[in-house]
Amino acid sequence: MAKDYAVYARISTDKDEQISSIENQIDICRNWLERSGYEWDDNCIYKDEGISGTLFLERPAIQLILEKARKKEINMVVFKSISRLARDLKDSLEIREVLQGHHVRIISVEEGYDSEKAGKNDMAFELWSLFAAQYSRTLSAGVSAALAAKVRRGEHIGKTPYGYDKEDGKLLINPDEAKTISQIFEWYNQGWGYKRIVKELNSMGISPKSARVWQITSIHRIIHNPLYCGDFVMNQYSNVKIGGHKKQVRNPEEQWIIFRNHHPEIVDRATWEKANNKVEKAERTKITPWNEFRGLAKCAVCGSNMVIVQSWKKKKDGSRSSWQYLKCSQYRRAAQDGCVNHAPIRYGEFRALIINQLQQEGKDLHLNFSSDFEKRRSEDLAVLQKQLQQQKTKKSGLLDLYLEQLIEKNEFEEKRREIDHAINNLEDRIYLLENQHSAESSIRSAKEAFKALDNQEQDLYTAFRNLIKQIVICENGTVDLDLTFR
Repeated sequence: MAKDYAVYARISTDKDEQISSIENQIDICRNWLERSGYEWDDNCIYKDEGISGTLFLERPAIQLILEKARKKEINMVVFKSISRLARDLKDSLEIREVLQGHHVRIISVEEGYDSEKAGKNDMAFELWSLFAAQYSRTLSAGVSAALAAKVRRGEHIGKTPYGYDKEDGKLLINPDEAKTISQIFEWYNQGWGYKRIVKELNSMGISPKSARVWQITSIHRIIHNPLYCGDFVMNQYSNVKIGGHKKQVRNPEEQWIIFRNHHPEIVDRATWEKANNKVEKAERTKITPWNEFRGLAKCAVCGSNMVIVQSWKKKKDGSRSSWQYLKCSQYRRAAQDGCVNHAPIRYGEFRALIINQLQQEGKDLHLNFSSDFEKRRSEDLAVLQKQLQQQKTKKSGLLDLYLEQLIEKNEFEEKRREIDHAINNLEDRIYLLENQHSAESSIRSAKEAFKALDNQEQDLYTAFRNLIKQIVICENGTVDLDLTFR
């Protein structure tokens, strides 16, 4: 039979036992295919390794399969079980809808499910998908219960915090680090701000546990962490799924599980409560400004994101005026110990400069968009195809070395896995480049983005992302703009 099928396998962690299980998944699918009269082809395997089944948009292999289904390049998808396809009911049903909408047969070997035999009233798939989703929730609840049991026994879960060492699962005070913690609380209760504390610690040469220098965020976490007065808090955060991605949200305090006097305290409860009963001016007045260049504007010195900071001035009539500046995020967190202080760059002036430069680039762009994208796509394809051929040649040479007994079997297997991974990655990138729809979408987005620049009063975040790869800002304020359509 023809080999226009796809075999899908997924593992959610990189543990050794799960790495071996992906081979088991493939073997099970291969056995079904060969028994059903299909010719086996290693190139039909699609793997998502170390990715949770609840994260639909972050699984490149399943996305590639769906794209091939839309392009009529496959007519069947085979996988070990529906739990390998997805552990989220909505995602599982969405995948089925796309595949069946393009007349792609679905085979789940373990459940004995075959969409061709299921017919229109397909409750079996929905039930198996529901069981898979429930298993994920049950597993999560079981893990949470096991962790809570460890905490009740006095054990610490998670990273060892600054100020403590961990022995037999329990926290013990680190005398030197504990002095620093006590000093931080003392300074803060005396009226010192986060930035002043950061500067003092860095100037004293005191190092944090797992970073190069102290930052404002690390001091803020220490001050507000009840761990330092002996309490351990569970269930402060939950993971929710938004638009196919997981996001961590803070739970209401009534949902927290607090274990009082769980471990030795570094500061007494009165000191901790005094620090946390302060009304912080920043919390009363701070409104995070909207940054249309977030993720695009980078510091030329350290590569960190440029963020917005605000400066306020109170007028005689009681009103306030404000200015927004771009600053390196590392400098903002750790001052000169983090990075350099860039020349003042007002956000409004910077935005106007970028818009003006983009509009000028648009006027000077004489090449036809379609031919320009096609040329770049062809060049990229040629480079990837050359790299793919090099990897295949390396694989062939590796086999010769093994057959001539110039390398051991373990070394041969390890290097072959590395080469196979590189080949799969290159083949996926080549496929996506060969998909004309992607290029047409990029062209359309660029044209719409140029048109959006004419109305500067609106939010231009999407337009900037479609036209700009990266903006690098130097210490002296000069700007290097890397554009997507160049």
